[in-house]
Amino acid sequence: MSKIDTAKPTDAAHTIYSSAFGDNGDRDVVVAAAALVPTLRSRAAETEALSKLPEATVVDFEKARLFEMMVPKMYGGLQSPFGTFLDTLMEIARGDGSVAWALGLICTGTWMAATMYPKHVTDQVFAQGANFRTAGALAPRRAKTRRVVGGYVIEDGLWMYNTGIYHAQWGQLGIPLVNDEGKVVDRGAALIPVSEVNLLNDWDTIGLRGSGSTSVTVKDVFVPDERISSMSRNLQDDYAGIHLRGEAMYRMPMVPAFATRLVCPMLGMAKAAVELFMETIGTRGIAFTTYEKQDEATVTHLQVGEATAKIDAAESIIRNSIRLLDENAASGERMSVQQRARLWRDAGLASKLIWEAVDMLASASGTAFINRNAPMSRIWHDVRVAYMHGGLYANTFFELYGRVSAGKKPNTLMLPELIS
Repeated sequence: MSKIDTAKPTDAAHTIYSSAFGDNGDRDVVVAAAALVPTLRSRAAETEALSKLPEATVVDFEKARLFEMMVPKMYGGLQSPFGTFLDTLMEIARGDGSVAWALGLICTGTWMAATMYPKHVTDQVFAQGANFRTAGALAPRRAKTRRVVGGYVIEDGLWMYNTGIYHAQWGQLGIPLVNDEGKVVDRGAALIPVSEVNLLNDWDTIGLRGSGSTSVTVKDVFVPDERISSMSRNLQDDYAGIHLRGEAMYRMPMVPAFATRLVCPMLGMAKAAVELFMETIGTRGIAFTTYEKQDEATVTHLQVGEATAKIDAAESIIRNSIRLLDENAASGERMSVQQRARLWRDAGLASKLIWEAVDMLASASGTAFINRNAPMSRIWHDVRVAYMHGGLYANTFFELYGRVSAGKKPNTLMLPELIS
């Protein structure tokens, strides 16, 4: 049987990228995630048909404390290091990429809820302890708001791609912040109970189906000022959660941390593709050749070598990004605009390498790949859809980094000039 090096990161490597935060024993979630891989694979068809996580998977994640990775310790959560988050997501993605995508974005939403709102608000939303989940979509397709005493009324709005909203208690929705005359003066993230959000059940895609990333609408909902977070402040790392400023992980710059988190499940999907490919190359030949076993062919050796090199390179890039984010947050200094652009560029490059590797392995998998329910087909579709996320367009962020490096202003509102 053909084999490939699937060694886990050494303890020393893990210490490097999580030393700013300490481990505190929460590596148990990685072990628990790995144990769930066979179960998640057995549920893949059910998850795809539901277009969201099966309730049994939600229960499994609760038992394994996977939803608690970004919940602050002060609310009973794990407050896991970024490296633990990466390793956990990779294990879950080995079982089902769409499930890992949902878990990753739910945890990211939890980080945002903990970081972007004052303590009396987080005391309310985390009142049930570590069993807290939130989803979010900060870029509305349409949103009309009006200023009223004590807050805003969302008169009407539509938000797409609310990953994990089926399993969340709260949603964070991006809204325009207007003055009394109706002029837009800022953008905000409104924290709203899911009971006040209408789910459209329109997530019907070629990949990541189990992520449950449905569109939602809101109509005539009042949101108090205390549950609206200013995005202009957030992008300056001026988070309202001042009660967590002593915790390095809640000081990370939002945009580069978000982009880096998006790639974490993709790495696990790629590893699953390698495992699947290596399991079968000794059992089939290559059509119209004399090769009775695919693993005898030089072209197969080249494909394995190139694909795994790209996946390893992507993982090295992401682990380095995590190290830089950790070190910066631990230092208490603000990351420069150029460094933020670099990390965003690196997330785009890592996702590009992953897509190229998985596409290569799928193309070399023979006619079994074309079956709609084939495991390699599912992985290929999941990676393709993940790669199309707007936050990972490689060329966009290559250009962005180049602009900043050339002394030009960023062509995005997400990387504003830092104010002293």
